[in-house]
Amino acid sequence: MSARSFVIQLQPGVGQAILPDHRKMLPGLQYVVDAETFGKLSLGARQNIIKVVTVNLDDTGAGGLISTTSGTFLPAQVSSGLNTQAVASGSSWFSLLTTVSPNLSGFSIAGFSAQGYDAGGTLGSNTGVGQIGATLSGAAANQTLVGPEGNRYTLVYNGTAATISGGWVTTWYDEQNRYITVASGATYLVKADGLNTAYNVSSTVSGAGTAGQVATIGTKQGAFAGVTLVSIPAGNFGWIMIEGTHPGVVVPSGTAAGTTVAVSGSSGVGSAAAVSPQATSISAAGVVTGSALANNVFGTTLTAAASGVGGGQFFAVVDIRSRRAKKPYVRVLNKN
Repeated sequence: MSARSFVIQLQPGVGQAILPDHRKMLPGLQYVVDAETFGKLSLGARQNIIKVVTVNLDDTGAGGLISTTSGTFLPAQVSSGLNTQAVASGSSWFSLLTTVSPNLSGFSIAGFSAQGYDAGGTLGSNTGVGQIGATLSGAAANQTLVGPEGNRYTLVYNGTAATISGGWVTTWYDEQNRYITVASGATYLVKADGLNTAYNVSSTVSGAGTAGQVATIGTKQGAFAGVTLVSIPAGNFGWIMIEGTHPGVVVPSGTAAGTTVAVSGSSGVGSAAAVSPQATSISAAGVVTGSALANNVFGTTLTAAASGVGGGQFFAVVDIRSRRAKKPYVRVLNKN
């Protein structure tokens, strides 16, 4: 991980909080937490409870800290030499993640690269990631892969009419079939049920499939999908990062290190958006606004925005936190 530790404090107006390492936070005090502890802080806590004062990064070994000035994808531990993780088919782990194609073939994955991989896919036959078709099929069988540095990736399909560039934030257009788009390409809505529990409103997506019209029911359209690794042309497959440290995410100019970032609700170029603390409210129609879920928050910047090459975009290293529910430990007394 590129961040070693964080210096954090409570947001103004917050009386107290408990860190994942069980320390109590009080107003006016700063606390140093390691990267593992910070990674356990929920997206809601990052938006509304704590403020990052300083991010302490790895040293490059040449007297400087890591930084990014472009959308080039180069993950830790997989760049060259002994750290190149090869998959069973002979391709390097890095080559696999940076490959885009309109017709990807199956491939084998073995050893360290295969963490979290379900061999044979959902059908239990062959070895490789099940490829979705160039049109909606209603039966995608993609798997999530975990790289040697602990980041998580998934294979997606760019079903839009334009290229999605490297480092762009993507959202789901069809979650089941792994169709991605940028924020402006899909609606996003969060509501609360009778117990005020927030949830993403499901959408129905229709499109031409391999055997006629296909309707996908229950997709979380517009929800954060991941960040592209390299540019994915229209009609091509490619990999996106869904959890971990991404070295070059497009962010607004002037974004500081430690900023909570979310999917921009209107960006047509896949930029993240800085999010400040705000109150959560629920309208009479049950629509939730202001929460981390409603804002589509997905992570925290580890570096300040740096000018990129071409297009006038700015990039930052971002810690992408999964929205997966972390089950709490429940102590059960044995009464027998």
